[in-house]
Amino acid sequence: MKNKLLFLLTLTILLMTIISCGETEPGNDETGAAKTDTQSAGETQTEAETDYLESLPKDKFDGTNFRIIVQSYSRHPNFAEELTGETVNDTLYERDQNITDMYDIEISYITYQENRGDLYKAVQTSVSADSDDYDLVITSMADGINVLAPGGYLYNLKDVEYIDLFADWWSQSMYNNTQISGNLYTTSGALSLDYYYSPCILAFNQRLVENYGIEDLYTLVINGGWTIDKFSETLKGTEADLNGDGKMAAYEDQFALSLDELMGQAFYIASGGTQLEFDSGGIPQLSMDSEKNIDIMHKLISVIVDPNSVLPTEPLGVENKTKAFKDGMSVFMGYNMSGLIADLRDMEDDYGIIPLPKYTETQEKYLTYGSAWGPCGIAVPVTNSKIEMTGLIMETMAYISYTTVEPEMYNVTLKEKISRDQNSKVMLDIIYEDIIFDLNGIYNFGNTGNLLRSYIVYNKNEFVSKYESTKTTAQTALDTLINTFDKID
Repeated sequence: MKNKLLFLLTLTILLMTIISCGETEPGNDETGAAKTDTQSAGETQTEAETDYLESLPKDKFDGTNFRIIVQSYSRHPNFAEELTGETVNDTLYERDQNITDMYDIEISYITYQENRGDLYKAVQTSVSADSDDYDLVITSMADGINVLAPGGYLYNLKDVEYIDLFADWWSQSMYNNTQISGNLYTTSGALSLDYYYSPCILAFNQRLVENYGIEDLYTLVINGGWTIDKFSETLKGTEADLNGDGKMAAYEDQFALSLDELMGQAFYIASGGTQLEFDSGGIPQLSMDSEKNIDIMHKLISVIVDPNSVLPTEPLGVENKTKAFKDGMSVFMGYNMSGLIADLRDMEDDYGIIPLPKYTETQEKYLTYGSAWGPCGIAVPVTNSKIEMTGLIMETMAYISYTTVEPEMYNVTLKEKISRDQNSKVMLDIIYEDIIFDLNGIYNFGNTGNLLRSYIVYNKNEFVSKYESTKTTAQTALDTLINTFDKID
């Protein structure tokens, strides 16, 4: 979603600062010039915000209740119930208050915490009874939307007035990768705070990287040289048999890399791999067994599947994998952003964040995979009887989120509490350019998504033969979904 021009401008300013200021510590510049630049940017953003909002209708809805059924984890909530003094929370709360005043509505949240299954069942029950109980749904795409969309419970967002699906505040990868038969039943983006927790990234322990004399990773990324081969080279020799017993064991020895199974898909997508591709008629086709994709898998396995240097989640669990990195027992960790935000704020060592590596230097850009399991899917129940109002509220809410909530989330939570130096901030500009979601990450046709993950992370099976045995089932599941969507009015 990030504008490429903004990234290039940020990068140019950063490089000029490095050249002219040498070792100037980031964040300590209190000069008037810096304040003037910040003020100018703020004024420009405010003007743009005012201009766009002025272009939207000024309808009043006489206190109508806008009802959002939402999954919201306690560790990273999707909405704000009250002012708490925490910047992101309060900006989210103020967004809703502004919209309430702007359109004379009330906004209420019907909240589900850990059990996302109960949420989609509530929507199913409501719609099946032809009951207009909810105006908006925010939940997991891989455990919620994947049930509701083919069941005919959701509205085609392309038919909702006022939503500009090509705008920066809506996910472009969702628009490009998840339409079937020209219909789009869910999207993601700034309206859901959990969108910013979804990307899969690499974190590295700065102390250990320096101890091993690893070259500057930020420069590698910026110069386009951060590739799978370079990653493999970087990992070599960074494991350590700390207890001297001749074998590697979790929490007793230091590993080069710790990661969870989702990272199998994330590394694959980052390398340009595809799970599905659209033919000339816009119909999605399974693609994981193409020559290019198989080559990508083999390359990744040669790097990731190494019990002497890589610590996977199984059988330790995600929390233990994170603990290994947090305690300085792994040099790198592959994880999605929600885990970093929630788990590493009190990590003693400094750490950096970089995108996953490209396949080769000729790859045009770094690609960031988004977890479809978090509650970042946005949809409208088909029984919504206020669809025009809903589109207007959604567009306004998404836009204000993009212009007010996102800067606080991005600049404060991400760039200050997680990233601990100026270079990490540039990395985040790359990571958030456009988070990639796709159909197989949502629907896991014939379990092929899970097969891909386990193959790359654990090398549990020979992918080609296993894929061939399940491809018919996967294709049937995909064809069934296409046919189902074709029949939805």
